Amino acid sequence: MAHRRPGSRPALTRTSASRLHAKRLPAAVRGALLALALTAAAGAAHAQPAPAAQGVRSYAIPAGPLGPALSRYAGESGINLAIDPALVAGRSTQGLSGEFGARAGLARLLKDSGLAGHPSGADGYVLRPVAATDATTLSEVTVSADALRDGKTEDTQSYTGSTSATKLNLSLRETPQSVSVITRQQMEDQGLNTIQDVLGQTTGISVDKSTATQEYTQVYSRGFTVDTYLFDGIPTSSQLEGITFDTAIYDRVEVVRGATGLVSGTGSPAAAVNLVRKRPTRDFSGSVSASAGSWDRYRAEADLSGSLVENGRIRGRIVAAHQDYGSFISRVKQQKDVFYGIVEADLTDSTLLTAGITYQDDRTDNASRGFPAFFSDGSVTDFSRRMNGAADWSYYNRKQTSVFGSLEHTFANDWTAKAIVNYTQNDYDALQGYAQNGYPDRETGAGAGLWLANWHGRPKQTAVDLYATGPFTLLGRKHELVLGVSASRYEQGGATFPNWRLPGYDASIPDIFNWNGHSPKPDYAGTQTGNSTTREEELGVYATARLRPTDRFSIILGGRYTDWKRDVDSDYFDGTSISDKLREKGKITPFAGVVYDLDDNWSVYASYTSIFKPQAYRDRNNSFLPPLEGDNYELGVKGEFFNGALNASAAVFELKQDNLAEMDPDNIWVTGGGGGSYAYRTVQGVTSRGFEMEISGELQPGWQMIAGYSYRQLKDGDGRRVDTWQPNSLFRLWTTYRLPGAWHPLTVGGGVTWQSSIAQADYGPNNETFKQDAYALVGLMARYDFNRHLSATLNVNNLLDKKYYSTGFGGFYGDPRNAMLTMKYRF
Repeated sequence: MAHRRPGSRPALTRTSASRLHAKRLPAAVRGALLALALTAAAGAAHAQPAPAAQGVRSYAIPAGPLGPALSRYAGESGINLAIDPALVAGRSTQGLSGEFGARAGLARLLKDSGLAGHPSGADGYVLRPVAATDATTLSEVTVSADALRDGKTEDTQSYTGSTSATKLNLSLRETPQSVSVITRQQMEDQGLNTIQDVLGQTTGISVDKSTATQEYTQVYSRGFTVDTYLFDGIPTSSQLEGITFDTAIYDRVEVVRGATGLVSGTGSPAAAVNLVRKRPTRDFSGSVSASAGSWDRYRAEADLSGSLVENGRIRGRIVAAHQDYGSFISRVKQQKDVFYGIVEADLTDSTLLTAGITYQDDRTDNASRGFPAFFSDGSVTDFSRRMNGAADWSYYNRKQTSVFGSLEHTFANDWTAKAIVNYTQNDYDALQGYAQNGYPDRETGAGAGLWLANWHGRPKQTAVDLYATGPFTLLGRKHELVLGVSASRYEQGGATFPNWRLPGYDASIPDIFNWNGHSPKPDYAGTQTGNSTTREEELGVYATARLRPTDRFSIILGGRYTDWKRDVDSDYFDGTSISDKLREKGKITPFAGVVYDLDDNWSVYASYTSIFKPQAYRDRNNSFLPPLEGDNYELGVKGEFFNGALNASAAVFELKQDNLAEMDPDNIWVTGGGGGSYAYRTVQGVTSRGFEMEISGELQPGWQMIAGYSYRQLKDGDGRRVDTWQPNSLFRLWTTYRLPGAWHPLTVGGGVTWQSSIAQADYGPNNETFKQDAYALVGLMARYDFNRHLSATLNVNNLLDKKYYSTGFGGFYGDPRNAMLTMKYRF
């Protein structure tokens, strides 16, 4: 829920656009975005303006950095502020305490800052230097109560996150679980262009990269696979490969670690990743950028946003990106196109309609999936980092399309109801051969061969979420409640072909040392083995209450009722068939958490949640493994400083799981859908214990930092470690500093990521263990603002050129030293 001014109607701040003359988008862009608005425009164009801000009220804003203080003041006063981000950078305020009118309060907050607020329309103010008279020289950015409410990070120039993936209006400090937020500013500072890049810089998250394409990358948290991805809070199937998405369209990425059944229904005990899309702005704004870097990597982006009608009640945004990448791996070429369009329309002062579309097209030639990790004598291979283990006819192409919409209404009693629908389709087409079959001779290079993959499909999912949230009074205290229902349907069907091996095809590589990827292209004509269809449906009903027995103590209680089913039907041309019908009805996932505020800065918390995750692995009897089930316990402390500009947290956790999937040691092949796979078995009594620490935000004016350390051990009921290919310890640090005085246009930054050793036992030809020692990677950046429009950013990654394997299974190197230069122009 938004924090709204007393006595006002519950209109969202975004509806106040009609108070000021909106800067509109160019006509061509307006036309394209209006097509997305559909029927929303007719009702929105004549909506009435929002009510004016109220008069005198009480404030208690502490001294600290000026930017966060202004954000808080905008939220509490209901005014609109337009500022130049460069103006507030490095400035501080003495705070605001007592009762003030809107203008007087703003003046007191700005005292001795060198800035002044100038009225602009009803309840609107433009922030300008005291000596400045020409408003046209300012690059204006709206800082409003709406931005404070929804956690928007764009244009804040900050690493401070303010909300989590729950539907309660909780700050990071108020959330009784470990939460990390990667802001828009951090993504731009580090050049994080994919969700995989983002997660690789997130506290407690390890990324196992074993391919030049991202769909095979594995992500882990607390010892378990991260496969719960949400888009604006709506869960999506793990089969839709959320990790592959480009970050150009997102404002921030929120990661809630631990079991998150309360927000996702089904999912692992690892973490939930919530991708929050950019939203339209009232005033016209935009940017274009071009990047060039090592290995012939090129990228271009464009982002335009603004009002589509004069009164600002219809707003739109489009984002487009094109990427053409070479690679340090020989022959690999990747191209990517991204498009995002969204329209918001204020149907009334308290009703918002949103519609949008995202599209991403990835194309990879010579798609590498690694090379042999061992020679036939059991020694570890040492190929060049340019080694490509893919056949020269290998490719992987994927198109992802998502159409979404929502309708949100805020009632006079401060309750909000919202309906969201999301349709996602993933079209993929892949033919791959990669040289990890067998062990080559150290002298002759003979003995290796290709694994083959021929995959085609069109998985799709429709998801709906309906919920209401608002305050209620009990025993004289004000509390919050969320009630909702969600439903989703996932479907995939298509032809099945022999995978990994093709009868009659010679997959051998005569001499891998002199192999350039040339092998006969397999002919799959006439090799179709049958057809397979998978359908999954999920229905959930959930409720969450935040109870406030005292001002310092809060209790969060919730539960989710889930019905889930999966039908898999495979019909083969040899007359055999497989039909699996799995049902989980009436599954309850409870959540309980308590938070106690020790003082104005520190809180302690405890939480419990459970979860279940249906699994797609089959055992040696060709039956699906039972769902992964377990419990998550967490104790922690959180701090919030400088009016929320800086967050700190530390937590200890314990996860107990049953039915964890582990590959059957007898290497049994089972048919299943999609051509078959190796059999798995379940492990009981698995326990993950560990702790995590993080600090993020603004340490002092101009100095941003995010740093985190995590440690965990995952063991089975007999005390045996079961995940040696994942690091036990992770450390992430990234910081930037904007220099003062004459060097103010220059921002410098750097960071380090470190992980402990990883290993995989019984992996070589004679059951040798593969091991990657602990390593650290160093990165640097520098950005220079030539003026208020133009900037240049240089990123250097793996500065010390560390050679390492990026997977616990060997056969694939991490990126060598590389650089990227980005020129960006802001409108």
